[in-house]
Amino acid sequence: MSNYSFPVRIRRWGKYLINTIDERLHGLDFSMVYVGDIQRSQAEIHGYSMTDAQDMKRILQAIPVKASESAFLDIGCGKGMCMKCAAELGYRKVAGLDLDEHLLEIARRNMRKLQLEVDCIAADAVEFDRYQDYDVFYFYNPFGAATFQQVINRLVESQDQRNRNIWAAYYHPVFGQLFEEAGFQLKKELRDATRDTVTKIYCYPLDVFNPTT
Repeated sequence: MSNYSFPVRIRRWGKYLINTIDERLHGLDFSMVYVGDIQRSQAEIHGYSMTDAQDMKRILQAIPVKASESAFLDIGCGKGMCMKCAAELGYRKVAGLDLDEHLLEIARRNMRKLQLEVDCIAADAVEFDRYQDYDVFYFYNPFGAATFQQVINRLVESQDQRNRNIWAAYYHPVFGQLFEEAGFQLKKELRDATRDTVTKIYCYPLDVFNPTT
């Protein structure tokens, strides 16, 4: 069924309203779309829109890692829904990266309210220097192509610091070809019929000739 059909729109908006009311009752804020000064002034930086919790858990469960032994980083984490999902699924370490301090403060309040041990990091994704600490990365199309290319290069380079399989889940994969051009292998595609888009799951494989651990 098309993303633009009336029944799908009704279901989406109904779910959105239910989520928003439930969040307000519990002192949380995940659902509201946000475009701030940073996003308006920098074409390469996209605004915030929440990934649905059920979809996010389905995405994470499709990645063949043991959560309790893996670290998760949401690049462009916004208000923190994806971090919440990763923490609830038992990831050993969970963090989110964003350039917008307003969004990060909302994420921190959400995590405190939920009593989740999550690291909300204020940093430029191109300049961030700890990618080697993480195994699974999530992107909800946070950048334009030029920035995305640089971030992907940083992920690849991080294998020199710690050799491991690098997993990247990319929702609404406008620039998916950049992963493939960098040597990532497309492993799975998950369709979200209500938004007429897919999540592509990529892996940059362990270098069996590199002794770095």
